[in-house]
Amino acid sequence: MRKIFVALFSCAVLSAVLVANTPSEASAQVSGEAVVAEAQSYIGTPYGAGGLDCSGFTSAVYADLGVSLPDDPVAQYSYGAPSEAAAGDLVFFDEAGYGISHVGIATGYGTIIHSSTYYGTITETPISQVPGYVGAVDVS
Repeated sequence: MRKIFVALFSCAVLSAVLVANTPSEASAQVSGEAVVAEAQSYIGTPYGAGGLDCSGFTSAVYADLGVSLPDDPVAQYSYGAPSEAAAGDLVFFDEAGYGISHVGIATGYGTIIHSSTYYGTITETPISQVPGYVGAVDVS
């Protein structure tokens, strides 16, 4: 009987954790402007510092706002709903023609904030200057 109780309790706890971490519930409270403001606070941070490659950066920004994202650009692309690159949306690129290879955060003004290997820092760049635009995703 004790094993059955432990198994049922474990299932209940796992269910509660999964429900608490759904994207729609966690991110519904985060505005695009809040995401952009948080992303701007990282500008100038060296590329790769503390794991801040492109998807590490976007994950860190959203984590600061209470939203858990996977640390992989391909996984982040399938995380939300397709969008028009509004402020706070994730913006994806296929820079070399092999699939999604880069992600940044749209500002809503035709630029993205991203961790750039080219500049060696987290920077704001016009979307048109990053090759291979694939699309954008609204996480909220």
